[in-house]
Amino acid sequence: MNYTRKRALLACDFCRHRKRRCDGKKPCSTCRDSNADCVYKELPFDRVEDASPTAVIDRLARIESLLEHQSQQINQLSTRSSPISYPTSQADYFSPFQQQQEFLPSTSAGIDPHLDSPQFLIPKNHATLPSTLLSLPMVRDHVGEYPRDYFFETEERLPLPGLLGKLYDSPLVWPSLDISTLDALSKNYFQNVHPHHPLFTPSMLKSWQDQLIQEKDMEEIGTAICFCVYALGTVCSDDGGDYESDEALGLHFFQPALRIMLHKLVWEFRPSTSLCQALLLAASYFAHLGRPLHSWKMAQFSSRIFLGLLESRRPNLSSAEFEEVELRTFWQCFTVECDRIAELDVPRSGIEPLGDRMRLPHSTDPADNENTIYFIAEHAIRRLLNRIHNSLYGPEMSQTSPNPILPTGPNQAWQSLGLQKLLALSAELNRQLEEWYFSIPDYLRPVKGTLPLPNDRARVLRLRYYAARHIIHRPFLLQMVSRQLEGQSPSSSSVLSPDPYSESPVVLERCETCIESCVTYLYNAVDMIDKRSPYLWTFSQSCMACFIMLWMADNTPALHHYVPHMQSIQGMVLAKLGKWAIKDSSFAAEVHIIEQLNFSDSMEA
Repeated sequence: MNYTRKRALLACDFCRHRKRRCDGKKPCSTCRDSNADCVYKELPFDRVEDASPTAVIDRLARIESLLEHQSQQINQLSTRSSPISYPTSQADYFSPFQQQQEFLPSTSAGIDPHLDSPQFLIPKNHATLPSTLLSLPMVRDHVGEYPRDYFFETEERLPLPGLLGKLYDSPLVWPSLDISTLDALSKNYFQNVHPHHPLFTPSMLKSWQDQLIQEKDMEEIGTAICFCVYALGTVCSDDGGDYESDEALGLHFFQPALRIMLHKLVWEFRPSTSLCQALLLAASYFAHLGRPLHSWKMAQFSSRIFLGLLESRRPNLSSAEFEEVELRTFWQCFTVECDRIAELDVPRSGIEPLGDRMRLPHSTDPADNENTIYFIAEHAIRRLLNRIHNSLYGPEMSQTSPNPILPTGPNQAWQSLGLQKLLALSAELNRQLEEWYFSIPDYLRPVKGTLPLPNDRARVLRLRYYAARHIIHRPFLLQMVSRQLEGQSPSSSSVLSPDPYSESPVVLERCETCIESCVTYLYNAVDMIDKRSPYLWTFSQSCMACFIMLWMADNTPALHHYVPHMQSIQGMVLAKLGKWAIKDSSFAAEVHIIEQLNFSDSMEA
């Protein structure tokens, strides 16, 4: 019989510095034999040795201190009326227990892999993708076959619009630089785009614009940033008409910006925060166009440059300074990449593990406090969403699903849990979601439900809330649908044993929460999918997933009465998505799938 020697979860300082094995006792045997002081640094909340469901729940509970920290920081911002001065030492940006060698990702040299703790990262081959729902036999038999990477391949084949498809076919052409036009586009950018990712201030943009006007043909990264701002200012103008023309897309600005960025990306050998910012603006531009793969590619370039920037400081991390602009750049890289991983399971750059270690940004301009609060709140819920993906939707080792309704192949993590553990885990995740919600200051916190909200940032946070609430409770609905279909199967026993899912009021309540979350999400998404924003593709995919979940519930006897009339909201969402549904696009596929989902109220009508 083989026995695995247990290693201490955390070595004491004496053993760690001397690279000796520590037995974890206090004092440990090594310190006792050496007559040394046995001191353990504080145990981080995310370090657990046991990977059992019970241990995962305990690990989740310890994240409460992080959420409390985020709440305090947000409240601090909301009560300040003047610029805040913060020290910029490394210690200010990392929690006290993190030492220099723990700063970089676990793939970096110098970190003991045995001491590198497990984190709540989105697992590879996770099962939260909308295409996972499309692979369920019940759905597949109704709408047709859609492989897991269907949307990735659809976007991969889609050509770039207009001038972008001919990026190097002609010499670089500079757009006309009319000051009044540029100022109007900049104003539009700061009103409609900047609140989603406040990467720099108007004064910083003005300094870049002044240099551009003076030089006119300066192929520098400041020029690319300016042109991206003008392109985004053009794209988010709601003038109606042709949504896909070169003029409506601001391609005369974005094409030269992209050429400058790609040139710098290839031939600039020192990492630059400005280049990171420009690439993030390019990612936002492609996201506004509903092009998730191109958006992800730009963000991934930015993430890798940022990691290079951190690596270049590695020898002097103890005295490294992290400026406000760098923190904002990091968190924007983190959120964009995590969104794309959640939606398409794209390759990782390595930025995601730093989310547990990098400090949140602060507001340096009182006029930008609200944007900064929204910014921090969104990054916080993105991290919570990552925990949900990790805890409930990671692939299990078993190769076959025990249930016919669920997809074949690797199981989802929640399927290996018993009912009581799943209830406990989902309750803890939901508690953290509510903790996040109430960490937002009262005057900015979006009310739950479907009442109108004052701005898009509040709408985004409310949509993030219901998206998280949906996937926390999705396993209960999937399991209920599965059990009901299994009971209807001719091959099932005529005398069925009691079913703890179907007969549990608590499980029905969780299913009802999932249904209500999906419906509320759809009503809130209508305004956001009616216009270009960095969330256009994200929200359209989530709408499709919500419709699939509601359709399955509507076709399940035990859940049918929880599903409201769907004809109206289905028509509204289809009308909004239809204007983006160019031939062979993801939007066109989403429209086709949603149209095939016939709800009982529409059939009765």
